[in-house]
Amino acid sequence: MYPVAWSGARPQIVTRAPYPQPLSMSIIMPTRDRALLNFGILALLVSLGSPSSAESQELPDTWQEQQNFRSGPTPFEPLMDFWYELDAMSELVSMQPLTQTLMGREMNLIVIARDPIVNAQDAIRSGKTIVFVAPSVHGGEVSPKEAFQLVAKELLAGDLQHVLDDVIVIGTPLTNPDGGEVRRRTNEAGYDMNRDYVKLESQEIHAYVTQVMTEWTPDIHVDGHHGGSDPYVITYQGTLNPAADNALRAWPYDNIFPRLREAVEAEDYRAFDYSGVRTENGQRGWGSTSVEPRKHHVYTGLTNTIGILLETPRNSRRVMGDGTVVEIPEDERYYHQIRGGVLALSTILEVAAERREEIRTLTTASRMTAIREGHAGTGSVILDYELGNRGNEPVWMPDEDAELGYSLQDVPVWLRWTPTRTTSRPVGYLMPPAMAGVVPLLMDHDIAVYRFTESTSVDAEVYYATEVRTESYFQGHYLKAAEVEKEPDTIDVQAGWFWIPTAQSMGNLITYLMEPETDDNLITWGWTDHILEETPESEAAVLQSMLGGRSIAEVDDEQQERMRERAAQIMSERQRVPMMRVLSHQNMSVLRLQPFNQFQRNRFFR
Repeated sequence: MYPVAWSGARPQIVTRAPYPQPLSMSIIMPTRDRALLNFGILALLVSLGSPSSAESQELPDTWQEQQNFRSGPTPFEPLMDFWYELDAMSELVSMQPLTQTLMGREMNLIVIARDPIVNAQDAIRSGKTIVFVAPSVHGGEVSPKEAFQLVAKELLAGDLQHVLDDVIVIGTPLTNPDGGEVRRRTNEAGYDMNRDYVKLESQEIHAYVTQVMTEWTPDIHVDGHHGGSDPYVITYQGTLNPAADNALRAWPYDNIFPRLREAVEAEDYRAFDYSGVRTENGQRGWGSTSVEPRKHHVYTGLTNTIGILLETPRNSRRVMGDGTVVEIPEDERYYHQIRGGVLALSTILEVAAERREEIRTLTTASRMTAIREGHAGTGSVILDYELGNRGNEPVWMPDEDAELGYSLQDVPVWLRWTPTRTTSRPVGYLMPPAMAGVVPLLMDHDIAVYRFTESTSVDAEVYYATEVRTESYFQGHYLKAAEVEKEPDTIDVQAGWFWIPTAQSMGNLITYLMEPETDDNLITWGWTDHILEETPESEAAVLQSMLGGRSIAEVDDEQQERMRERAAQIMSERQRVPMMRVLSHQNMSVLRLQPFNQFQRNRFFR
């Protein structure tokens, strides 16, 4: 790691001897506009013989190292300069394009591997733990992109070199290049991309899901943010949504987060669960935000990967080894934020290397469990859950009476989400042809979709919506919710209907999307708006609509009675939900669908 020598209050990076690093023939391309092939070095190597790995080569400094961590977040150009130079200098680093942003900035996938692994299948077959690092999805949350650079240097020629014997690291320089350049939370299209993992409307997250998450199937995802609460240097969270595999959810809490806390405490820092003060049932304690699958580290849990959220607070305060709280000078705070991210990511990679076989067994088992439960129609589908107290724990809480505003208090930790309502797991779902518009989205999520080739009758459970309402407006969508009733029925399925079996590794995600009573389903995001009409607020509202601006007094008594009867009928009508549950295997003639083409629909360029 990077030691720090203190000269007064100013942190100075201690210069090390050049790192030992083998030279490699690479394309040197510090920016998109520069691509120089280093034939001189190649000729020298040919004439002198290949150098041994012990020969030294100094790795590039990051922008932060050059600026002594005092010039603000790294701009996009020097950030990419660093990664291109690192790629050019090291045979352990390779890069490939994922997409471009709306402003034309490149978004590349970085692969750091001991063996020359450049594609997903080779990485999976290597048996190594695959860790995906996704820093700075919110443009104003900048420290994770800085920490990833410093950790990359340690992987290539520092204290983390041994990790690459057992781990393959993939990642991007930053998730939100356009927002990062202007320190804006959203991308150029106005999307909060950490709410886009279900609908996939941003080309950046669409690229993540379709080209990284479903192809490389990482064992661990690290979603890097820049938030949380002082006086912690880093706050963390795993997948807490109980719809994810239980063993997968528990693993980082049992095996990674305790180590992370030890690592930061060794340097006079503290770490704790994300995110801050929360009051539940009149009790002041510590808690977090909601846990819908639209968020990265929650979505990953439903796709059978260990999801980890890292948030680095502003670091205006610091807890020392003796338990005292000290103030960090303003111009030193960014360094501490970055350092917290370096310690956290380094610890995750260390554990990923040490527990390689256990992790690969765990993620594989969670996928097989989803497949087997879907095929057998066993286990429960969680429809609703509630937040409870994990237990009272010592937490550094804001305290206006304490020196520097914080004291250690024993408070409830509101981080246990438990199911309150479930339903049985079906073996699959039926959808009518009217739902064809959602099929590309399902395929992007690596969900296999089949189509009936001939007519048949299928025994199913059918949901009927008794109420459809708009709950909020978010990112261009009127988010919907439905009250439903479920009844058994025999569906006359015609050729052209769709069949989505739950016997897939994405089975937990499938049920979450298809069940109309979860908090992040196809109804939520408007995929059924052309089929399910919103329920009027009241009979009076229906009458007013029928009157078309006229007064009720202008209508005779007989017509009024007919209108009132029609309004009552409209209010009581049920609508059939176009996702129907099939609880047992039946004879079906179906054919799996394939995309008509492989173009990336959200890239906006050719």
